[in-house]
Amino acid sequence: VYAVAMTTIGHFERALGRRALWAPHYAEAPGRTGDMTVKAHYVPRLRIYPHGLRAENAYYSPEKKALLFGYFPATSNEGDVTTPGTTVFSCLSSDIVAHEMSHALLDGLHRRFQEASNPDVPAFHEAFADIVALFQHFTLKELVSFEIGKARGELSAASLLSGIAKQFGEGSGRAGPLREYGGAGMADLDYDKTFEAHDRGSILVFAVYQAFLAIVDRRTDDLIQLATGGSGILPAGTLHPSLVERLTDEVAKTARQMLTMCIRALDYCPSVDISFGEYLRALITADRDAYPDDPLHYRLAFLESFRKWKLLPRDVRTISEETLAWSAPEDPSPSWLKGLLSKIDLGWNQKLKRAEIFALNDKNRYALWKAMHKAFASDPDLYKQFGLLPDLPRYNEDGTVMHAPKKGETTFDIYSVRPTRRVEPDGSFRVEVVAVIQQRIPVAPDGT
Repeated sequence: VYAVAMTTIGHFERALGRRALWAPHYAEAPGRTGDMTVKAHYVPRLRIYPHGLRAENAYYSPEKKALLFGYFPATSNEGDVTTPGTTVFSCLSSDIVAHEMSHALLDGLHRRFQEASNPDVPAFHEAFADIVALFQHFTLKELVSFEIGKARGELSAASLLSGIAKQFGEGSGRAGPLREYGGAGMADLDYDKTFEAHDRGSILVFAVYQAFLAIVDRRTDDLIQLATGGSGILPAGTLHPSLVERLTDEVAKTARQMLTMCIRALDYCPSVDISFGEYLRALITADRDAYPDDPLHYRLAFLESFRKWKLLPRDVRTISEETLAWSAPEDPSPSWLKGLLSKIDLGWNQKLKRAEIFALNDKNRYALWKAMHKAFASDPDLYKQFGLLPDLPRYNEDGTVMHAPKKGETTFDIYSVRPTRRVEPDGSFRVEVVAVIQQRIPVAPDGT
């Protein structure tokens, strides 16, 4: 359990360019302005209970900040690898451990993704956790090599790579993996008619996996052409070990890049009310920022797959890589930027303890909040640039007004100030700061 959990954490930290933090505990407390506010308390560690419940289940508990893994007697079918009557321990499934750990890491990054404000929000949580578990299969090169040889290069037929939690699925009577993304098992799911979180999320995973298969085809086409003398049709029999090895290298590399893309996009997602279409926009934008050139058309593969599964954003009239990317500021270096950044402690250090990182984030949130209020007071036009409404009262969770804004001001919160330190394609380091700003506004039942 620990090994898989640490592997998952490592993938997140490398992709995001910073140390991961668990979701804090929240409790009401007097704020700096005297109002009652929700204060975040540091959570030093995530608790893991390998034998947490006697049930056919495993889950991440946002309240306990813990992973609880169940165990149960197998009700598998005759002929399954899992023997009927034996005990299935979900903590022994690397897929389930990676899935639940991804829930915890995602909660630490975007706490409001726990609020089911639209059907995509809970489905995204399930889908993203499956995406991480799925692509972590490809870190096991021996397994990848075995499956490629067995499937004769047809990755879509490599069931051990495309299935999630096979033992758990067989043990619970499903006669196969808990979820299967390689074949036609998801073909009957319709985004417009599917609302259960796991099923709806499976559509997103299937779209991402189909994009992955398309990219693998492009990366390995030259190898297949060389091995077949240009015909593209492999001869009958066992594949040559050298071909299997080269295919394995390409597949593993592509999976590693896809996993990084999917995790890195989290910094480009809206912090509330996410939709699958907005996740696509985050994927496109994050990858364009990191790699302006895309010779193998990774972004096009995502676009085409999301189009096929009807997951494109509904508010974009013309679909292209350029229109799907989030709009950049008209002025990349506005006059107010230097003043805001000067108020933030940018002395981020990977050697800082997580508690120190948490405290520094809290300090920077308040510093940025004060600096923004000062900037808005001197130039009210900045509200529009930040996408904020002026003269807005502070609302409670139930929509009632907590208090009116001070004259000439508005209300908003700085949820986090995140550092990133990533390696550029040329080997240099790129340091950025991602600030998450939230404002609660009244919305009528019709959405106006």
